[in-house]
Amino acid sequence: MLNQNALFQIGYGLFLVAANKNAKDNACIVNTVMQVTQNPIRLLVSISNQNLTHDMVKETGKLTISVLTENTPFSVYRHFGYQSGKNMDKFEDFEDVTRCANGCYRLNRNSSAYFCGTVCESFALDTHTMFLVEVTDADIVSSQVPVTYDFYQKYVKQPYKPVTKQNHRVTPDVNAKKGTEGEEGTKTNAYVCKICGYVYEGEALPEDFICPICKHGASDFEKL
Repeated sequence: MLNQNALFQIGYGLFLVAANKNAKDNACIVNTVMQVTQNPIRLLVSISNQNLTHDMVKETGKLTISVLTENTPFSVYRHFGYQSGKNMDKFEDFEDVTRCANGCYRLNRNSSAYFCGTVCESFALDTHTMFLVEVTDADIVSSQVPVTYDFYQKYVKQPYKPVTKQNHRVTPDVNAKKGTEGEEGTKTNAYVCKICGYVYEGEALPEDFICPICKHGASDFEKL
């Protein structure tokens, strides 16, 4: 048996990784950042290859990392993690950010520290790319306690609630629970992502399906 919930027991932090390319800014939430060398200071950062931020970092070789804190509201995670920069400008009307020397944004609030860096090397790892980043600038932002993934799961994450398309998530139709009848009498099922609430409609959810919003796999979907 492979219980993927066991992964939640690993001591992750949560971070906002931002990138900039051709005057376009974007950012996503990641849980894999670790220091690997002291002099020079280098970090390993893993980003899903389904994310726009991933593509921007890979092409420009530049990024910033904001260390999120226990005080970070769920709205920040939802804004940067539950919707895609391919469909919207995540930094439009988003205040309290500072542009670093490499052109990427960092958070002024809800962050305990930031790192600004350039990519030295990258490694393709199936669903993700691991970037080896040399830190060119870093500083403490606040005395707030950095958040862990366990703290987020227990005290920050909110239960799934259907929302409108304006929030870049699909509102499930209550009739989808019974399936919808096609012209030939076939039913279309609906499957909801337990992580972000995205709804997939189809006869069956493909085993290799990846949620386009939060990038979790088919094992994190349940049938409506």
